[in-house]
Amino acid sequence: MRRFLGGLLGAALGVGLMFNGLAHAAEPLTDAQKEAVKTLVREVLRDNPELVYEALQALEAKQQAEQTERSQKMIAASRASLERDPADPVLGNPQGDVTIVEFFDYRCPYCKQAAETVTKVVKADGKVRLVLKEYPILGPQSVQAALAALAAQRQGKYAEMHDALMAQRGPLDDKVLEKIAGEVKLDLVRWKADLERPELKQRLQAVLLQGREIGATGTPAFIIGDKMIPGAVDAEALKAAIAEARAKKS
Repeated sequence: MRRFLGGLLGAALGVGLMFNGLAHAAEPLTDAQKEAVKTLVREVLRDNPELVYEALQALEAKQQAEQTERSQKMIAASRASLERDPADPVLGNPQGDVTIVEFFDYRCPYCKQAAETVTKVVKADGKVRLVLKEYPILGPQSVQAALAALAAQRQGKYAEMHDALMAQRGPLDDKVLEKIAGEVKLDLVRWKADLERPELKQRLQAVLLQGREIGATGTPAFIIGDKMIPGAVDAEALKAAIAEARAKKS
C-alpha cells in the first residue's frame, strides 16, 4: 500500500504543479479549490492510467538503487569481519584469491537448492574461499540446526555436518539433529554439551546483526567482491561474479 500511494503521488505530481501558484499563495486553498484538485487528479489518472505504472516503476528503481548503495557501503566498511573472521567456517581453498561469503539457513529451500551449485563451482575453480555465515532466520529449528553445525565445528567436522544438514529434507528437530550428528561420527556427549555453550549462541547473534546491517533480508545471500547477490544463484551467474571480483583484484 505504501508503494502504491507513493506511485499515486508521483503520477499526480504533474497535476499538482499546475496548482503551484495556489499552493504557495498567502491563503490556504479553499474547500472548493481542494475539490477541484482532487477532481482533476482523478480525471488525469482515469485518462492516463499508465502514469501510475510508470510512477511505480520509477519508485521501485529508486528504492532498489538506494538499497544497493547502502549495502555496498556497509559491505566495504565490514569487509574484514565478513571475509576474515576467524570464528567463521571456511570451505573451498582457504588461501583462495576470491572470497564468497554466504548467509544461509538450513531450513531455507533456496539455500538447499543453491548448495550443490556453490559446491561444484567452488571446487571446479579451485581458488575460491567459501565463508559460511549461519543466519537462522526461519524459526527455532533453524537456530538449533545452526548451533548443531557450530558444535560440530568444535570437533573439526563442520563441513560434514553442514553437508548433511543441507541434504536433509523435512524437519530439523532435536531427534533428527542427533541422528545426523551420529552419522557424521561426532562425539555425541561432547556435541550435546557444546550445544549449550553461550559463545555459540552469541556467535549466532553477532552474525544476525551483521546480516541485518548489510541488508541481507533473506537467505541465501551471497557477497562476492563489493556486491550482494540475493537468492539462489545459478552456476553461470556465480562464475561471472567470481571473475568480476578477480579482475578487480588484478
